[in-house]
Amino acid sequence: MSDSASLIKLGYRGIAGFFVGLFLFTLGVTGGALAFSGGVILALSWVPAVYPEIVEYGTIEGTGAQFLIDNPELLTPLLIVIGLILVGVGFLLLLLTYSLGKGAIIVDKEISSAIDRNFRSKDRLTQLERLASLKERGILTEEQFEAERIRILNTPVDEKYKNIP
Repeated sequence: MSDSASLIKLGYRGIAGFFVGLFLFTLGVTGGALAFSGGVILALSWVPAVYPEIVEYGTIEGTGAQFLIDNPELLTPLLIVIGLILVGVGFLLLLLTYSLGKGAIIVDKEISSAIDRNFRSKDRLTQLERLASLKERGILTEEQFEAERIRILNTPVDEKYKNIP
């Protein structure tokens, strides 16, 4: 593969990879944090039902939650619902992160292969031009030139680039 194709692939993978990686990292951390905080809320949801005196001691005057705090029997189911919602949303974000990551790998392979296909045809042309130059300078005989030209033209394009990721 030519140096130009390598530089283009390196630039594409560097820039696109940075932004995709940053987005997936942010999405994954957010999902993990939501799932973790929902789990903590679920784990502590039993406190208002078992120790109502803690809830009464911790009331804050003038808050909109005053009604719920005055009724600890309503606070426990509310905490369970909030915890389940947070865990669910967190795991959905983690699943989305996984799916987008797999999709990004597929797109990267397709773009990389398109860059390779574009530069392969130019590489074949470059090889033929170099071969003609060698013949013109007298380095290759007519028979050597024809044999090498036929080899270049008959070489399947994909054979040389089978192992490109």
